[in-house]
Amino acid sequence: MKWGTQYGADFVNQLFNGVKNNITGDFRFICLTDDGSELNPAIEALPLPDIKLGDAKFMSGWRKISSFSPVLTKEPYNISGTVMFFDVDMIITDNIDDLWTHDEGEFCIIENWTQKGRGIGNSSVYRYELENMHHIFEGFENRYEDVYNEHDNEQMYLTRTVAKTQDVHWWPEAWCKSFKIHCMPSRLLRGILTPKMPNHCKILVFHGPPKPTDAAIGKWVKHNGKKRMMRPAKWISNLWDPSI
Repeated sequence: MKWGTQYGADFVNQLFNGVKNNITGDFRFICLTDDGSELNPAIEALPLPDIKLGDAKFMSGWRKISSFSPVLTKEPYNISGTVMFFDVDMIITDNIDDLWTHDEGEFCIIENWTQKGRGIGNSSVYRYELENMHHIFEGFENRYEDVYNEHDNEQMYLTRTVAKTQDVHWWPEAWCKSFKIHCMPSRLLRGILTPKMPNHCKILVFHGPPKPTDAAIGKWVKHNGKKRMMRPAKWISNLWDPSI
């Protein structure tokens, strides 16, 4: 999904190229967006599904709950069966065939790296059977103001709600890694050591700053405008391919 101006078409195009270069067989790549300009023609740019969001911030992740909307099974979407959701601010680093066969038919998501053992997922990458998950969307729309009071964010709501009716399956720990948590040296060494790619990583997630393009040149500016020290992760440029 891409809406607003925080992420450009280059993020979607590089994600498409990452999937294309790291998957066996045919696939359908859809971007739900309010602006399909400059996207690779092989990407299906389709409208953002309607969702009641109330007072949620425009760029908040709550809009991702519309990925479970029953409207997606109808025109112009015609989506059915197994769906894999990727955030746009990530890089595919290795073959992802196993993400389709791992615990096949189950709901799979990253176990949130900072909340281990608490049953909370990180919704940067999740897989689900669309027709079985409409209750996630409908339950949110029916009482979204209460949902906001009960859950800090959409990934907390998502994993807790799924867990009420079925098991939540975590991706194997090595597959999905956080750039900030798993690549960055300790704070005292960030001016000396270069960030490194974790072993066996298939998907590298950039949640919040720095974005991949900034990390590649050693630029890390937090949301509050403060700068953090880091050396350029030049190897990111070898993985980042937004070409059409």
